[in-house]
Amino acid sequence: MPTDLRLFGIRHHGPGSAASLVAALDAYRPDIVLLECPADGEAALATLRDAALVPPVALLLYNPKQQGQASFLPFAEFSPEWQAVQWCFREGAHVRCFDLPMSLRFGLDNAVVSGSPDGGTSPPDPLSKKEGEPDDNFGQKVVNQNPVENDPTAVGSPSFLERGPGGEVPPSGELSREDAIEADPVAYLARLAGYADSEQWWETHLEHAPGDADTFAVVLDMMTALRTELRRPETDETLLREAYMRETLRATLAQGYQRVAVVCGAWHAPVLTDPNFQKKEDKARLKGLKKAPVEATWIPWTYERLSFSSGYGAGVLSPAWYELLFTQPRAQVITQWMVRAARLLRGHDLDASSAHAIEAVRLAEALAAVRGLSLPGIEELREAAVALLGGGYAEGLQVIERELIIGEKLGEVPPGQPATPLQQDLTQQQRALRLKPEPTAKPLALDLRQESHLQRSHLLHRLRLLGIHWGQPRRVAGGKAGTFHEEWELAWPPEMALAVLDAGRWGNTVRAASAARATARAAESPTLEAVSSLLEEALRADLGPAIPALVSRLEVLGADTRDVTHLLAALPPLVQVLRYGNVRRTDTRQVAQVVQQLVPRLCIGLPAVCASLDLDAARPLLEKIEATHAAIRLLEDAAHAADWYAALAAVARRATSSGLLAGAATRLLFDAQQTDAEATATALGLALAPAQPTAYATAWIEGFLRGSGLVLIHHRALFDLLDAWLGSLPEDTFRAVVPLLRRAFAEFSLPERRQIMDLAGAGPAAPVAATETLRFNWTRGVRVLPVLRELMGT
Repeated sequence: MPTDLRLFGIRHHGPGSAASLVAALDAYRPDIVLLECPADGEAALATLRDAALVPPVALLLYNPKQQGQASFLPFAEFSPEWQAVQWCFREGAHVRCFDLPMSLRFGLDNAVVSGSPDGGTSPPDPLSKKEGEPDDNFGQKVVNQNPVENDPTAVGSPSFLERGPGGEVPPSGELSREDAIEADPVAYLARLAGYADSEQWWETHLEHAPGDADTFAVVLDMMTALRTELRRPETDETLLREAYMRETLRATLAQGYQRVAVVCGAWHAPVLTDPNFQKKEDKARLKGLKKAPVEATWIPWTYERLSFSSGYGAGVLSPAWYELLFTQPRAQVITQWMVRAARLLRGHDLDASSAHAIEAVRLAEALAAVRGLSLPGIEELREAAVALLGGGYAEGLQVIERELIIGEKLGEVPPGQPATPLQQDLTQQQRALRLKPEPTAKPLALDLRQESHLQRSHLLHRLRLLGIHWGQPRRVAGGKAGTFHEEWELAWPPEMALAVLDAGRWGNTVRAASAARATARAAESPTLEAVSSLLEEALRADLGPAIPALVSRLEVLGADTRDVTHLLAALPPLVQVLRYGNVRRTDTRQVAQVVQQLVPRLCIGLPAVCASLDLDAARPLLEKIEATHAAIRLLEDAAHAADWYAALAAVARRATSSGLLAGAATRLLFDAQQTDAEATATALGLALAPAQPTAYATAWIEGFLRGSGLVLIHHRALFDLLDAWLGSLPEDTFRAVVPLLRRAFAEFSLPERRQIMDLAGAGPAAPVAATETLRFNWTRGVRVLPVLRELMGT
């Protein structure tokens, strides 16, 4: 008896294709189904029998020796492939994956596979960088294969990429007939049918229609005509894939199966039985391909990652809507969606009555009728919801977009799934350190003087370097301030597993991966500030192997950097590195050498960079100066401190310095006891002299009073100078100056403002708080210094 062969060309993640496929399989009852899926993923499909595997999920195929080579193949309930496998399990039919194995794709030479991050033309996976974003791979090749590769009927495939910013297809006048067909055959057919958007045309006629087994004959005829007439050149990888599919099909037919069903992307279907492709030619094309080791596992996926919005190339516009379209009868789907929308809005305390929902359904159906649609699509539903449920405003309906259009569904996988080496290492460390990953947020306080707490800190910082933000640092609570205390908030949502898998390309252990990631980031960092901050992170993570490379990069950038503002920004993180070296027991001598070189250079250049700046340019520079001032004091190096104070003195006395920076420099010197009250009063008097422009004097005062008003409270001479200057201003000038001064006074604490008001109300004769000379026994005082150093961790 001759074999009966049926070809079912589908659109990946298409609910209409899935429903039609189930109907076609029920009618045909095949003995075996050939599925467009890498052949080395076939064994993993057995997991679909387990009820604990709940879509959306993704089949991860990766090279265990080079984890940068990985492929994520997502499945949703409305995916035709998912439904085909489930049908085979229910009905006892065999299922066979017949696409080119990943072992061969991973082994393909770069000369054969080119044109995309995955080495082919397939769309990038959501964990790889999006087009136009900075390269985050640092030379490590990330292979992300996808079953929609070069299939014009697949959402997000190359045929759907000729779109404008809003997803629209360019008007036919912008492309010649030949160019339009070459760029997107399906879009060209859609325009001939009067549609501006090829996806809307496909959805209207194929995805929104109820499951119909006859659909596939129409799709096959259409794709056959397109491929026959166009003779469009295909990529080398596509030709390899189709050759492998034909070879597997020939082998299956030779085994004597009576009824064989082929489920593949519609674009590939016509060439699988084309007599023009000979067996000898296919064998020759596949001969000599190199293989790479491949392992498979299942991971949870999300609807957000399945959507276009995540950057997933084969995504769909509205996964939650597609699920509803697949699971609900067509007669009820519109009502069901609008009822859920109204219930969702009421759950967020927004007005959405039953009457609103009923009218919105009617409006969506009316819009569909006007537009010639048999069923309202997501655009009609969105417009009706905005008009009736949102009162004409879309701003309040983001929750609908998030939950009923994109969807927040997270898949589940059964326990005991094979894990990557990085996953295994992380799991072992979590157990050893008694850190249980839980989805709910929990606080964690660490005392770095305890070995177990120090190791926990190292793990959390290493994971953050890998982009796995399990822990979020929090401000240390009062009474626990110090270098040996850390506060964290831990939360492990299920989708964190995706970040762990993505990080696996950097190494097989958390420590090795984070060190490699830090080194790669440093090599790409263009500024001294970025590398110094990265060095601080690496030291907190105790990444000894990465430190030499980071310091080397720091030295190179430091030698080439002439911009003093970059030097100012780089110093505070480096000083933090030196401080954490004491607490975390790491060697920071190389960092100390870099600091020794940076401090003199920034001190020499500081006065010049503070000159001729307006107020807007001076403010960000002042923040850097204040941070550097705190860092210099933390260093406790007399030579560095002397150079820094000399630089501040030059800024304070130069006539060309910004008023804001000159005032701030005077205050910093006064607080550091480098100038006395008399010299400070002289500087204040010169800044407020009648010859000075009012704008300069006001900026000087803002800088001088920045952060605290105690200097005015405890030094009456300074207060009287400021009081006299304000009293001498003409009324118009005073009104212009007051808003500027209010900014400085607003930073004072409430008690400080009250005391200043008391001083102003008391008049010039108000007594100044008496200063009593205290005598200290320094010999006895020195005895407590070792205890204080131990408590402060210095």
